[in-house]
Amino acid sequence: MSTNADIVRFSYSAFRHGDIDAAFNAFAPDIEWTSPTGMSDFGLGGTIRGHDDVRTFLARANSTFSEVHVEPHEFVESADRIAVFGEHRLRGTRGGRSCTVPFAHSWRLDDGKATHFQDLHDVSEVRRILRHDDEPPNSPEGIIQLGLGFWRSKAVLAAVRLGVFTALAGRPLELAELRAGTGVHERGARDFFDSLVALGLLHRDGSVYRNAPAAEEFLDSGKPHQYVGGVLEEAESQWYPAWAHLVEALTDGVPQWVVTGEQENAFDEIYLEPDQLRRFERAMIGGLVPVMRTLPERFPWQQHRTVADIGCCGGALLASVLVRHPHLTATGFDLPALAPLFADTAARHGLEDRMRFTAGSFLTDPLPAADVHVFGHVLHNWDLDTKRMLLRKSFEALPPGGTAVIYETLIDDERRHHVFGLMMSLHMHVLSPGGYDYTGADCQEWLGGAGFRTSRVEHLTGHEFVVIGVK
Repeated sequence: MSTNADIVRFSYSAFRHGDIDAAFNAFAPDIEWTSPTGMSDFGLGGTIRGHDDVRTFLARANSTFSEVHVEPHEFVESADRIAVFGEHRLRGTRGGRSCTVPFAHSWRLDDGKATHFQDLHDVSEVRRILRHDDEPPNSPEGIIQLGLGFWRSKAVLAAVRLGVFTALAGRPLELAELRAGTGVHERGARDFFDSLVALGLLHRDGSVYRNAPAAEEFLDSGKPHQYVGGVLEEAESQWYPAWAHLVEALTDGVPQWVVTGEQENAFDEIYLEPDQLRRFERAMIGGLVPVMRTLPERFPWQQHRTVADIGCCGGALLASVLVRHPHLTATGFDLPALAPLFADTAARHGLEDRMRFTAGSFLTDPLPAADVHVFGHVLHNWDLDTKRMLLRKSFEALPPGGTAVIYETLIDDERRHHVFGLMMSLHMHVLSPGGYDYTGADCQEWLGGAGFRTSRVEHLTGHEFVVIGVK
């Protein structure tokens, strides 16, 4: 028979693995949940009651913090009371600042169900990482720095294009050697490379440069499955010029992304040319690296047997899930032009017998049957009617108990904190005829309208969130 401490341990484990429904099975329907009142202005303080209010609280926490890790270290049991001591590891959504805060959790259980929960921790450090220090109204310097943000951006994009981090992969280089390896002219070389030092991407000892750890891991093009530079290459060559016409996009309502000028939609042009398509896949893999490192661990895949990635591109996300979960089989669903890239991915990972490609258009064809449908950065490409249509198609193709998993850089429900999510939505206005990003609450409404029985919003990693709908 499970002890009260075992029940509480299980709830922490379920939350850590993203199985929210399992965690809630350990809670009484009218559970009383208390958080420090010092967070009330973020909608996170005080006492709430019942599963629905706790789910709302968790969704709000996941929009306030881009990362939430609860690490229990010690469990102390006394009759119906459990005290848990551990650490919160948090990262603020707005500024990306992080902190580790000790906590004491008090649980009360009755007949195997948690009836009361109280979280005790010092909120001063938490509030520090949530301060909007980058907001401009308090100083002219802040306004100027915000307006000139493209300086930093262009320096990083130029470094990726010139292959600076790949040249330094695994070896330090003298200034002259680094110049020769990247083709940077003597006049600007020292300032350019030292700017990358100041930005934290390079280290320098005297005149010898080397990659900082993150650049070594994620910006070496020789490591294709963890190289995020692909998305930065696309940004430098395609998106940066399009964003130069943001004013036109805002005043005319017309997308500004043009590949050759021969197609109305840039995506149509990309899919016609194999070299452009491979470049686009490389960009998508770059943007997927954080998700590929977390989604295989954060969703309860053990409860399912089959998964279909709707708009799978080259199948990189499916491969990352299947490598981690050998009981799964998968279908990639996308336009016919993606079939060779998908086959390459399956062969590279030895997954030819477990992942197959189905050619089709999710705009006009039925979606493949599977236990789980994954929509990764798909819905934000389309207008509202298309978003709703895709979720209805998913509902029709899923079995009872089937699940739709939608990951996006969501806008926070109050539409005032998650800058990256709002910038991504502007990005879709610049790039697409009808696309835009949305809040977790928006997506839950659309899932309910499509027929899904329940839905929840969870933070995934960094700027990425996941909305999960169950049929």
